[in-house]
Amino acid sequence: MTRARVGCAVAVSLILFGSTRSDPVSGQNPASQAPQAPMFRATTALVEVDVVVFDRDGRFVPGLVPEDLALYEDGRRQTIQNFYLVTHDPSARLNPELGTTATTPAERARRVFVIVFDEGHLAFDSLMRAKHGAEAFIQAQIGPGDVGGVFVNGQMYRGRLTTDKNELIAAVRSSRPAFENRQSLLAAFREFPRIPGEIDAVRIEQGAREVVDALGEEACRRDPFLCQQEGGLDQVENLLQRKAKLYVRQARAMTARTVQNLQYVVSGLSRIPGRKTIVLMSEGFFVEESRDTLEVVAAQAARAGAAIYSIDGRGLISSGSNADPDVSTAAMSRGTLFDPGEDAPMILTRGTGGFMVRRIDDISRALGLIARDTSTYYVLGYAPDNATMDGTFRKIEVKPNVDGLSVRARKGYLAVTLPPLEAIRGGFKH
Repeated sequence: MTRARVGCAVAVSLILFGSTRSDPVSGQNPASQAPQAPMFRATTALVEVDVVVFDRDGRFVPGLVPEDLALYEDGRRQTIQNFYLVTHDPSARLNPELGTTATTPAERARRVFVIVFDEGHLAFDSLMRAKHGAEAFIQAQIGPGDVGGVFVNGQMYRGRLTTDKNELIAAVRSSRPAFENRQSLLAAFREFPRIPGEIDAVRIEQGAREVVDALGEEACRRDPFLCQQEGGLDQVENLLQRKAKLYVRQARAMTARTVQNLQYVVSGLSRIPGRKTIVLMSEGFFVEESRDTLEVVAAQAARAGAAIYSIDGRGLISSGSNADPDVSTAAMSRGTLFDPGEDAPMILTRGTGGFMVRRIDDISRALGLIARDTSTYYVLGYAPDNATMDGTFRKIEVKPNVDGLSVRARKGYLAVTLPPLEAIRGGFKH
């Protein structure tokens, strides 16, 4: 396509998240009704694994052949049937080293980004930082052929993916702060009687009487006047229990909503061939009792060919001596020790071959790091020895056969049959 034709083009949209059913979060039907994209047949028995290979200096290693890597499923070595390099570099060619692919090189080299704004787990300043960075990234780094989507305010913007940068920017700008977010819930912990952090709240909610006694006695020792105002130690301990139970109940609901949103995005992307990149904008969220569910979401995403990355919207925030100073200080700065909220995005990223970006104020730069990582990679395709798609989790391990190399890839996948793939053959028509 010539430059002139690109300049006057109307970007094509892919309706992948709209259907006759309502959005599982918003309860609304998609606003746009567009013709369904053409369907093509593809084998879903073949499992594909995206692999990034680094040398000792952390640089991507080109020029590998199938014999340079070994692939295992549930501990058993598998025969690599497809092996090829995908690169976004327009000057490079995508040449399979082995076997054939179900999609064209153009489809494989096309980058697909979905930015998920987790408003319930973004404080106001974090949300503004994330919006500014996402807009700058779209302006500077989304190019011709790239496809994007924005999950915002509990739904996929216009129910679709698009190549239209103006639509993507409008989607980012439409994000609104949640009425309640994790930080507003944690703020109550700083009020008398103080709860040091989320872990303490969980232990109290689960009936750890020793935690209630210790915190109640400390509160009354530090501020005997407020202790007396509340009615004495027994009433202070009752207040601690009420605060903890309220927080855990609300935090569970917020986490359930975030998980539901991610499942919806993964389901929509499962119909697109090739690698997809999901970027979760979040400060982290309550993970207790949800670890198994998050691992299932990661396994579903891995099967769908989606890599999940996460960006901490708090950016370069100050350090403190407390392990969870989001709770204990009004400034909501974070320490360098353990932050329980980070567990959740780390489960998602590690399970799908992505990574988490922390302590970067410039969110556009953080997105650029992710774009670079997801723009050049190897694809390994194999037919599992166990060909039955029985819904179980299958562990994947990729090992280098060459000294000095390291590999990052998804940890496994959920053995389910994929829906028919959707694509516009021959590239996007404008």
